[in-house]
Amino acid sequence: MKKTILVVGVVAAACLTAFGQIRSRIPRPRPAQTQPAATPASLVNEGQATAQPQSASASMSGSSVDDGFSWFEAVSTQALGQNNIPYSTGWVLKSHVRVFGDYPNRSAIKLVVSRAGKPVATTRCEVDVYHKGPNDIDQSYMWTNECWRKDTATKEVGNFDLKVFTVNGDTDEEKLVRTYKIDVRTVHRVPAGQQPGEDPPQYYVQRHAEAPVSFLFMRPSGYTSYFEYGSRPERSGENLVELYFSLSPSEIGYDLPHGYMRCAVNGKRLSMPGPMPYADQAISHVERSFQVIHTDRAAPQYKRGTEYRDEIGFRMVRLSAPLTWGNVRQTNRLALEDYPGNWECSLMNNGEVWRTWRWTVGSGGVPEIHPEQKDNVNLYFNSFMVDMEIPAGGSPLDKRLVPEATAIGFFYGQPWTSAAGKAMAARVPKKGNPYPVFSNQVH
Repeated sequence: MKKTILVVGVVAAACLTAFGQIRSRIPRPRPAQTQPAATPASLVNEGQATAQPQSASASMSGSSVDDGFSWFEAVSTQALGQNNIPYSTGWVLKSHVRVFGDYPNRSAIKLVVSRAGKPVATTRCEVDVYHKGPNDIDQSYMWTNECWRKDTATKEVGNFDLKVFTVNGDTDEEKLVRTYKIDVRTVHRVPAGQQPGEDPPQYYVQRHAEAPVSFLFMRPSGYTSYFEYGSRPERSGENLVELYFSLSPSEIGYDLPHGYMRCAVNGKRLSMPGPMPYADQAISHVERSFQVIHTDRAAPQYKRGTEYRDEIGFRMVRLSAPLTWGNVRQTNRLALEDYPGNWECSLMNNGEVWRTWRWTVGSGGVPEIHPEQKDNVNLYFNSFMVDMEIPAGGSPLDKRLVPEATAIGFFYGQPWTSAAGKAMAARVPKKGNPYPVFSNQVH
């Protein structure tokens, strides 16, 4: 029987090969700035922060994965059988991974999906290598984006270990740098219209455990956003403050309307300068996203007409806060270092709180390091994990919130190690069904 392999979903034409991978020109920073001195926490020339989170990535003598950047998807694959009827061949892993360190050319990242110590799928990803220049204030790294292989398809589902190895381009030495955990699930599908039978299922990696996690990026002038990897990236003209968080979005969460931000320091509300609505405007951007759709005709009302649909998806959101820092400041924006103390900022829409963040700005003008970031997880330069709270019952952005999922850890299974982190995870409210249900089970 002749088989034609299909990849389900919207994938760039450049990726439609046996080794699907985006290979874009690396968006290197081009700041006209002086290099900061190795001083204690302070803001230096041109307003660049030198207080770096002392996580495992702080020492660049070794290798560490950027946990905030990591993003994994299960891409559904199909083949055409008799009469050109598609059937499922399973799923393949699609990855975005960044590893800190100064790597030689032709290095690589290898990803091994395994269960009970037995490999299920192995993918070797070519990388782009970025070497920090003398005037750059970030850190060297290599990365891969949208890397996948069609010949690694598997129908196994459930919990897997995902091991990340670096491959040195000079010596071919392999080194394990991170072990993640992923949970792969399926959604049921039926044909559109009145056709009988079932369609091949769609696969996805659930991310409910990421709901309480957020980090703040003090983005310097001339640098890209945390996740940017396009060939012509948007660069900031001033020093920006960006907050990143994860959603399992509702319809409003997919639409992602802009809101406004209300901030207080040490309990005293701050007055945002500038004209309205610019003064306090908080603009949301989608950085990562995927969605699958369950369909069925189980309930009587769906036997005819349009089939029942229940979407599940996850996305990473970048929120541009109406704040700035350093010397290269945005006009009419409050600067973090001008207000040392305990910050609390809320994303709001029409008087309703959708998210609340808390952090402490110390004498150096930057947020204090979160306990989880000290010796547990790794983030990019100038990035700080911060406390985030979802309102009781969830916000209009949220379709699904699963508090029990946060107990397994965050950033794909890294265990919570601090009281502050565990408290943040325990505050996640419940909303909706964790996963799609059949139409005859909807209450």
